[in-house]
Amino acid sequence: MKLSNLLTSKMIFNNLKSTKKEDFIKSLIDKVCLVDTSLKKPILNELISKREELCSTALDNHIAVPHARIPGLDKSSAWIGVCSDGVDFGSIDELKTKVFILILQNDQDGNHHLEILKSIAKLFSKKIIVDKIANQENPQKILEIIKENE
Repeated sequence: MKLSNLLTSKMIFNNLKSTKKEDFIKSLIDKVCLVDTSLKKPILNELISKREELCSTALDNHIAVPHARIPGLDKSSAWIGVCSDGVDFGSIDELKTKVFILILQNDQDGNHHLEILKSIAKLFSKKIIVDKIANQENPQKILEIIKENE
């Protein structure tokens, strides 16, 4: 499954500011819940935080993929948050994370998220793509960069 199939430009937030992991997650979830009012902040905060406590979802190359299974969710979705200054998210290469892909999946949807993670890993393995997205201010252009490079 392509990441772009789960996104619209309304699901991309740039210029997010935060220096702490927990604050960044809350800020991103706040934005998500403003767009999709069916999602509940306390539930998302709890489930994403629990997942991060298991181990950081930060990858190398300035990327993190926080994710959680959400009870009652109709369909999987992806949300992108960009912090061009970067957040210390516990990445394996010790670089600050700049692009966050939040994956929300129905708790009954099996391992569907693995396909999404595979797509993300392939797309964001290219440093030039990460740099373009991290420095882009227009959410529609970010979506176009993703579509062009999948």
